[in-house]
Amino acid sequence: MNLLFEIIKSIALYVMPISTVLLSVLAYIRPKDCTHVKVQLTDVQEKLNEYDLKLKAYELEKIEQECNHKSKANIEARIVEIAKGKYKIKIWNSGDEKAYNVDYDIPEKYQIGLMKNVTPFEYLEPGSNFEEYVVIYLQSYNKFEIITTWENENGERFTNTTLRSI
Repeated sequence: MNLLFEIIKSIALYVMPISTVLLSVLAYIRPKDCTHVKVQLTDVQEKLNEYDLKLKAYELEKIEQECNHKSKANIEARIVEIAKGKYKIKIWNSGDEKAYNVDYDIPEKYQIGLMKNVTPFEYLEPGSNFEEYVVIYLQSYNKFEIITTWENENGERFTNTTLRSI
């Protein structure tokens, strides 16, 4: 029993104070490491929040652009030589909406004869086209304007004037 009492006394005198000092040193060192990690974590969270805000701003800008971009028809035309001395005018819808009452014209000053057998074309789907014969005379200009006109489904009138050459 005396031996047990001596062991308990040694533990109380030597082991307990040493372990207490070690625990105090660990408790002092550990918060410094935690503080350093907390600072790093805060920096990363701030960068992540900035990135998230930029991403949301980009998405909002993209949505606004899509809302502001109205789909519309765009009628274009070009004269194409199909055989020696024979020409056709090709009219197409390069927009993304149906065009109504599609027509074309080339001012008389360019001296190009237009047949106009199928115009005004009732409607022209996006990506669709039609063709008509044209007559190119010897005195016709090589460079000319083609004026295309059309309406949207609300009856608003649009015009596209392009400079073309043979």
